[in-house]
Amino acid sequence: MNIQDISVETDSKAKPKADMTNESHLAATMPGTVLKVVAETGAKVNRGDHLLVTEAMKMETTVQAPYDGTIKAIHVVAGDGISTGDLLIEMERK
Repeated sequence: MNIQDISVETDSKAKPKADMTNESHLAATMPGTVLKVVAETGAKVNRGDHLLVTEAMKMETTVQAPYDGTIKAIHVVAGDGISTGDLLIEMERK
C-alpha cells in the first residue's frame, strides 16, 4: 500500500487512472515509458490502428484502437513514465 506524504512538495503530477468499466478509456497494462504517440486528438481511427508505443523491461508494446472511432483525448506524451491503470487515451465510438 502506498501512502502519499502531503507535506512533501513536488512538481510531479499523478496521472489520471482509467475507469475500467468505461470502454472509451484505454489504460496502461503495465508500468513503463511512453516511447511514441502516433495518434492525434480528433483523428478518426479504425480498429487495429496503432495509437502509441510503450516500453517496459526493454519490450515494446503497441497500443491499438479497440474499435472504429475518434480520439477524444490523449493524456500522455513521449517520455512519460506510466503505471498500470494510468489513462492513456480516451476514444469515442463512431
